[in-house]
Amino acid sequence: MAVSTVVAAAVLAFGFATGQGRNGVALAIGLLVGSANGLLVQRSLALGVGFTALSLVRLLVLTGLGLGIGLLIGLSQVWLVVGGIAVAQLVLAGFAVREALAR
Repeated sequence: MAVSTVVAAAVLAFGFATGQGRNGVALAIGLLVGSANGLLVQRSLALGVGFTALSLVRLLVLTGLGLGIGLLIGLSQVWLVVGGIAVAQLVLAGFAVREALAR
């Protein structure tokens, strides 16, 4: 989550520096929303409910949240929010693989 937060801050700064503030905000929000999945995974594991079912619901909720936020920012920015969520998921997966290989 820390990596996504740092990247989101950099994207936001770059967006405003280049005059693309809305695009920077959209991508940064997507990164932050997507990185929240890591925290939600930890909490869902503590519940003891089927991981696969909760994963699907969790990803649907995050995608719906991303779409809603994207629509609030602007229709042309929706793909940036969803893309940010996807990038954050890839970052989380990369760290999970690294952690699994280290064991």
